[in-house]
Amino acid sequence: MKMVTRAARVSLVLLAGVLPSCNTNAPNPFADVTRTSPPKASAAVVFTSNLAATVGAPREVFAIDPDGANLTQLTFCSTTERPCDNAEVSPAPDRMRVVVRRRFDDNSNGRLDTNEGTAMVFVDLTRGAQAAIVPGAGEVTSLDWADTGDVIVYAATGVGSVEDLYRIDPNGQNNRDLTSTTAVRERRLRVDPTATAAVFERLDATGKSLVYLFLDGLRQPQLTTGGPGTEVLTGTPYVVGSDTDPDFSPAGSTIVFRRLTGTGARGLGTWDLYTLATDGTGTPRLLDGGATFRGAPDWGPNGIVFEEADAAGVHRLVVIQPDGSGRRVLYTAATGFDLSSPRWLK
Repeated sequence: MKMVTRAARVSLVLLAGVLPSCNTNAPNPFADVTRTSPPKASAAVVFTSNLAATVGAPREVFAIDPDGANLTQLTFCSTTERPCDNAEVSPAPDRMRVVVRRRFDDNSNGRLDTNEGTAMVFVDLTRGAQAAIVPGAGEVTSLDWADTGDVIVYAATGVGSVEDLYRIDPNGQNNRDLTSTTAVRERRLRVDPTATAAVFERLDATGKSLVYLFLDGLRQPQLTTGGPGTEVLTGTPYVVGSDTDPDFSPAGSTIVFRRLTGTGARGLGTWDLYTLATDGTGTPRLLDGGATFRGAPDWGPNGIVFEEADAAGVHRLVVIQPDGSGRRVLYTAATGFDLSSPRWLK
């Protein structure tokens, strides 16, 4: 299948067109500086966690080597006076910049309230410069910095107060809504290795999400049909059988995604991992199954990494190979500590 088309390239990278040039007297959006640390040269995975604090505390960004050594904290945005929480991280190809989904204590009351939204924040880990390139009022629900380096795709609240898919330049320019739907939610997206297509979750009123492929505004074929089940996973929009969190293989010809199979695992839900060709042919292939929680997978040259949590509340970073073999635990946290959003560094 020839998935890469010029039309798709226009959709994700060039659709934005050109915005008017910035006023040279405008404030510098990257003037905010906080303490940061770049990842070590040996680091292979970044993720978010509250490892530096206490159970239930806000999360920062960390990096770790492929053998589990050299755990390093990269961001230090949360303080007692003004907490902030990093829910998800996506690194640039240069490894030194990231975008994060971050909530701030906007009203300076010393806590994170439910009315304080989630922004997309650019962070330069070498200089500490940061800027909210999509404000929290947009309620960003997922993000991905393309391997090409020239575009970031994300999902945020849009038309009809439901999520749409967007693209934006890393400097915050050329922000455009790609889907503009009012009755369904498009979210949890990842862009392919050439920034010409994306895979995402589409969620309608039934609560059973399915995986779709975005080629352009008119071509968005459905890839999965979901699994059996009708029970709602409390605190989420999902019912059992939902498919979500797809990601491309390094070659772009296959995707990995997770499927909700039950409401256990301390309320996190039990999830299996599957793979499927990006043209939707064949049936999903079970990659990693069993009654445990598995977080969103990230597929890189060294395998598929994801968060796993057992019945006792112990969270681990796990790596498996694309055929399901070679399972190894990269890192194990103490009980109750999160290890969210693992991503391979380029």
